[in-house]
Amino acid sequence: MKGKYKYLLRMQLYNLCGINRLIHSRDKQEKQRSGIVAALGLFTIAILVIYTTKFSRGMAEAGISEALPTLMIVVCSLATLTLTFVKSTGVLIGLKDYDMVMSLPVNTISIVTSRITLLYLINLIISFIAILPSSIIYIVYEHPPICSYLFLVGALFLTPVIPMIISLSLGILIVAISSRSRHKNIFSLVLSTFAVLVIVFASAKTQSLDIAQIIDLGAALAEKVNRFYPPAILFTNAFMHNDWVPFVIFAAVSLLPSIAFITIVSRYYKALNTVVFSHYTKKDYRMGTLKSSSPFMALYKKELRRLSSCTIYALNSCIGIVLLFALAVIAVFLMPSVLRWQAESMRIMNIIQNIMPIALAIFVSMTSTTSASLSIEGKTRWIMCSVPTQARTVYHAKIAVNLTVILPILYVSVIFIRIAIPCSLMQTLLLFLIPTVYALFISVLGIYLNIKFPKYDWTSEYYAVKGGAISVLATIGGGMASSLTPLYLCIIFPDYQMLIMLGITFLILTATLAIYFKFCRMQLYV
Repeated sequence: MKGKYKYLLRMQLYNLCGINRLIHSRDKQEKQRSGIVAALGLFTIAILVIYTTKFSRGMAEAGISEALPTLMIVVCSLATLTLTFVKSTGVLIGLKDYDMVMSLPVNTISIVTSRITLLYLINLIISFIAILPSSIIYIVYEHPPICSYLFLVGALFLTPVIPMIISLSLGILIVAISSRSRHKNIFSLVLSTFAVLVIVFASAKTQSLDIAQIIDLGAALAEKVNRFYPPAILFTNAFMHNDWVPFVIFAAVSLLPSIAFITIVSRYYKALNTVVFSHYTKKDYRMGTLKSSSPFMALYKKELRRLSSCTIYALNSCIGIVLLFALAVIAVFLMPSVLRWQAESMRIMNIIQNIMPIALAIFVSMTSTTSASLSIEGKTRWIMCSVPTQARTVYHAKIAVNLTVILPILYVSVIFIRIAIPCSLMQTLLLFLIPTVYALFISVLGIYLNIKFPKYDWTSEYYAVKGGAISVLATIGGGMASSLTPLYLCIIFPDYQMLIMLGITFLILTATLAIYFKFCRMQLYV
């Protein structure tokens, strides 16, 4: 088993990172694309590490460095839980190369273990980003005993395991439940979206502090995170009291469920994939009236069906706007009154009101169905390449789907936020205007980059949507940079917030028009 597991894991790593193509391909553009992916990945990791370090240092300078290790473990666990969940069905089950892999002389436990190991290695990057900088800051400020160093290293490698297993279990459970429905893809998408919202709401609900707790913020943070994530209690007891017994229990709680999960999934791996690949047909089929529509409308409906039929595509592409809606609802119904009181007493409410349009634009810039809309066609791309219409009609249909996803949810979220946070008429208009411009920008940017860097030869939708897809990484990176930069400038120069937002929005609108007119002249090819 060991040798087969090693080869399967190596094959997946080569597929994920594009190493095989980089080594054997003679195409210079292919090597350039791999270099771009690597550069974007390293740049993103560097930015996240810098922000984590600044946050940890700020907490340490505020005198609450003792809460850093426990808090960052929960942050890492929550990030792992959410990110693993949105890609759970596309990594473990439902792969397009299932038949090819199962035809190899390997057993199911080797297949399942190799795929979970790959997912663990990806989540380990999150663990290093969240825990390593905070641990270094903690060591510098607190000077703990040598025993604590070993606890921190153990937490670095063990923290992703439990949330990863929970997310995978939820994903498989959703597949099992939705498989009984004739419209299993839509049902699975609804259940998955609901699960993400439950995670967000539960996190927000458990992290509210009252005025008494703010006085002793370090103890309050430790208490809240332990309540939110019970395994953190074991680590906290081990770390604070230099006790090996709670840490051994923490390690056992992390590893034993993963062994049980691998054993159970391996036992039912074939049955789960059979369910995913099965299709239902209507027994009472009747010939109906033939309906016709314009080329744009036909392509638009096709794009909507494609989005709703692929859970991993919909969740990964739409997670930003879903989170915005969840936070808007939280702001109205679950925001603690003490936070409003603090914002007003510290005189930062006006700053929040001014930068809110750019803050909303951050979530909008995370939502792009267009960045993978061409790649997701895969082997069926000949259909869109051979339809009797202009290429720009195909692009317009894909852009319209992204705007259909963003704009209705955005405007409802703006209304909720307007109820939670009082704003002037100008501020309210900007709440609608600026995120709308960013919605147009991210839609146009996504389709342009996907035309330039398509990825058709995927074995799972995961690789078209996330795994090394240049168009997706570049679109999200460009969108985040275009929204975080003005937000940062508004915080540094509060006297020029309005000028900065309007100036950046005008530049974004100009760039949107320039990109739009450029890709309208580009053609699709098989």
